[in-house]
Amino acid sequence: MNNKNCIIAIVAIALSSCSDKKETTDNTDIPQVKNAISDLIIENPPADAKGIFETRKVASPGDIITIKGKVMGSENPLVKGRAIMLLGDPNILTSCDLKPGDACTKPWDVCCDSPEDIKASVLTVQVVDKDGSPVKTGFKGVSGIKELSQLVVTGVVAEGSNKDNLLLNATAIYVNP
Repeated sequence: MNNKNCIIAIVAIALSSCSDKKETTDNTDIPQVKNAISDLIIENPPADAKGIFETRKVASPGDIITIKGKVMGSENPLVKGRAIMLLGDPNILTSCDLKPGDACTKPWDVCCDSPEDIKASVLTVQVVDKDGSPVKTGFKGVSGIKELSQLVVTGVVAEGSNKDNLLLNATAIYVNP
């Protein structure tokens, strides 16, 4: 085989292998990945849920906590293709859909709240695999989770969390209907 044919063969193999790869999305059809989130969904909310604002003041890495919150706090609180989402404390933050006359197209971005309040009243929730990495599917659509969904989440405060950045590895999720 001459050099020209080798190059054509390599390019053809590379292109065909690229077309076989599945892009990771919110609606993945890989059952074992989807179940990583679905298996955490519970039917009844835990009774001991606390607000995010107050919990952030006392939570430390390794603590098991249960928080209640609303999917909000940025323009994209549900990370596409990863089991990562932002929850905000609805006792401190007000989504724009609750403000009469507000025509905001992304009411979950809480654009009318101060940056200081947003920072003090949000946390990141993730579902991790056995290696500690976020699973490769999004929360959106799982058990009806979407922007502005109200959730109760139990989990372990992740290593590296601090007063400025609270990360929760979810172990149970209740979706308020």
